[in-house]
Amino acid sequence: MPKRSEKRDAAQAAYVEKKSRGGKVNLRELAEELGVSYQTVRNWKTADGWDRALPPKKRGGQPGNRNSAGHKNAAGSHKGAPAGNRNAEKDGAYSTVFFDMLTPEERELVRSAPVQGREALEHEMQILKFREHKILAKISEYEAAPEEALYLNSVTDMREPAGRGKDRKDGAAQQMGMYQKDSAFARILKLQEALYKVQGRIAKIADSLRAMEENKERLALERERLEIMRIRATGRVEIGDGDEGAPEDGEDGPEPEGDGDAL
Repeated sequence: MPKRSEKRDAAQAAYVEKKSRGGKVNLRELAEELGVSYQTVRNWKTADGWDRALPPKKRGGQPGNRNSAGHKNAAGSHKGAPAGNRNAEKDGAYSTVFFDMLTPEERELVRSAPVQGREALEHEMQILKFREHKILAKISEYEAAPEEALYLNSVTDMREPAGRGKDRKDGAAQQMGMYQKDSAFARILKLQEALYKVQGRIAKIADSLRAMEENKERLALERERLEIMRIRATGRVEIGDGDEGAPEDGEDGPEPEGDGDAL
């Protein structure tokens, strides 16, 4: 029996993860990232029932309803956080950058980042290659882990009802946690998804750098061709600094030494 393609599982994981967050999935773009054909991804989606793996949609009010109008936390009942507020920030990966809030070291980092075409691409390539190395190392680590190994994903603190009267309990002693864990296989799938995106970007940058190099060589050849055409049209050859002292057109060279009257 042929081994199941890892790209097939990665494609399903990427589809389910994005659709669960309410996003839209372009199957053509997904196929391009994985390096497979669009029809192959469509066949996987139908055969594996990707949509059946999606969590059920939450029930709620219809768009435009005002059932919660006037409540304390209803939308529009308060002004919201002030500009520049960072209360909801977790790791900074999706933070809005306010340059006036950067530290001197962060400002210097932004200024020193290359912005010219080739330098910027080479800088990004170095970063992507480092990310690729880290992802591959992490995948190897999870592949070597025991099958029953579990890794903590999230923790939610909860409280039990306090009770009434004499049965009322101290809230500090009522905390309990709800933990979500991932298997090594689930984490490998997520890392593979990130790896495909990084490698896809690496391939695009490599193509751009190759095109720049080809254009540079083509420009040099075109300059040489134009120089040959100029020489043919004018009959003049430009003499560089290394040929100083050579006679110009129409001038005689230095006379030979010796007696000019000798026969």
